[in-house]
Amino acid sequence: MTDTVSPRILFLTSGGYWEKPDEASETGTESADANTGSQRGYYRLIAIRGEDNRSQLQLQQIALTPDGPEIATSVGIEDINGLGGYITDIRPEDSTGASSQQGFGAYIYLKTDPSIVEPETWALYIDELGDIQVERSSN
Repeated sequence: MTDTVSPRILFLTSGGYWEKPDEASETGTESADANTGSQRGYYRLIAIRGEDNRSQLQLQQIALTPDGPEIATSVGIEDINGLGGYITDIRPEDSTGASSQQGFGAYIYLKTDPSIVEPETWALYIDELGDIQVERSSN
C-alpha cells in the first residue's frame, strides 16, 4: 500500500450497512449488481483534527463495488461540528461486525472545553431509511 493515512485523522469507526435500489434497475437497464439490483455498503465515521485543532466529524457511506470499496457520500455532521469541540473517542454502538438491519449507531465523546475532565457523550443513529439523528446521550 503506497497511500498514507492523514495525520489529521483522530478516530475512525465503521459498521452497519445500507442498501438502496440501483438507478439502472429502476429504469429497466442492467444493474451493476445483477444479483440484487441494488447498491450497498457500510458507514464510516471519522473524527478529523481541523486547522484550528478542533475536531470535525465526517460521515461517509462506503459502497461495495466489484473494484473494491468506494466513497458513495461524505457529509459533515454539523450538530457536532458546530459545537467547536474536541472529540476524544468514537465507539460503535454494535461491535459484532455483521448487522442484521440497515443503519448504524455510534457514540461520540466530546469536550467543548479541554480543561474539563469528563467528555460529553453524544449518540449518532442512522435508521434503515438513511435518516441521521444526533443527540446528547443521557446515560
